[in-house]
Amino acid sequence: MNILDELSTIEGIDKSNMRQLLYDLPHQGERETELMRDVRLPGEYKEVRNITITGLGGSSVGGDILKNLLRDRLRIPLIVNRSYTLPRLVNKESLLICVSYSGNTEETLSAYTIGKKRGSRVVVISSGGELTSLAKEDGFPHIMVPSGMPPRTALGYLFFSQLFLLKTLGFVSVEDKELEETVQTLTSLRREIDVQTPKDENMAKKLAEKIYDTVVLIYTTSDFLEGVGVRWKTQINENSKNPAYYEFFPELDHNEIMGWEGVPEGVSERFSLILLRDRGESERMVKRINITSELIKERISRILEVTSRGEGLLSRIFSLIYIGDYVSFYLAILKGVDPTEIRSIDRLKRRMKE
Repeated sequence: MNILDELSTIEGIDKSNMRQLLYDLPHQGERETELMRDVRLPGEYKEVRNITITGLGGSSVGGDILKNLLRDRLRIPLIVNRSYTLPRLVNKESLLICVSYSGNTEETLSAYTIGKKRGSRVVVISSGGELTSLAKEDGFPHIMVPSGMPPRTALGYLFFSQLFLLKTLGFVSVEDKELEETVQTLTSLRREIDVQTPKDENMAKKLAEKIYDTVVLIYTTSDFLEGVGVRWKTQINENSKNPAYYEFFPELDHNEIMGWEGVPEGVSERFSLILLRDRGESERMVKRINITSELIKERISRILEVTSRGEGLLSRIFSLIYIGDYVSFYLAILKGVDPTEIRSIDRLKRRMKE
């Protein structure tokens, strides 16, 4: 499978140049900072009692990551909503952040309408579309992100716009050094995992080869890495056109661990398990993960570990995300599928409009 080192082969499969979008990710946060300089937020937006981020697909995972990052910083509840509707708690005392990269996601448009009727303090994040037009018409703040890319490749823009929004409103303190370290970590990591780095020195290429032709399971901890697990799963789904599923410690030890006892002989070789690890794991969590791995290792073909990089939590979260993005890209190349194309999603959207 040396095609991962053949640039011409990669270019032939990667027709929409996903590799360049991956290469550019480390600097999206810096660019979004500039784009937000002229955003003005009403003073009453600082008086809310809860925060809801509503979105789907690539437009929603930024909310998951934000929830993990701010777990020990935010003093009011933050929830992520993936639906046409909104929870009853979303009302006039809520900050409702509507995220749709295209601005045309029907579920997010529906949630926007409900939030508006309830008098919520609405902010829209998009690159254009109907949602942008509605925000301007209704007088709600709108945060622009660059257009022309698949939503999942705009994660930096979508995530950091939400983080800077909450910082601007005074809900959380974010130091410049956190962003600086994240950029430095990702830039350094990119030299290790980018297309130009040969397979023998490239951990992302090696990992893609190891999980090739298997159903991929992602296990990680729930406190700070839940959004990372979601991201790995969805990137492997969309980029690689490959089944992938995620679960979290300690919850999985209260149910899913039992499922491994019933795996039929010969089926286990069709599964790969990736453990996403982080220095923030408690002593008890480390023990739990190690015991779980020992108990299920005979029922699965391979257990692989990927460890975060950096000191701060923001850097560690995004380092794991970046590795997963590249792994999903290389897995797509191994399978001979264009990582950008999402034919089934496009077909579904067309049929929903009929």
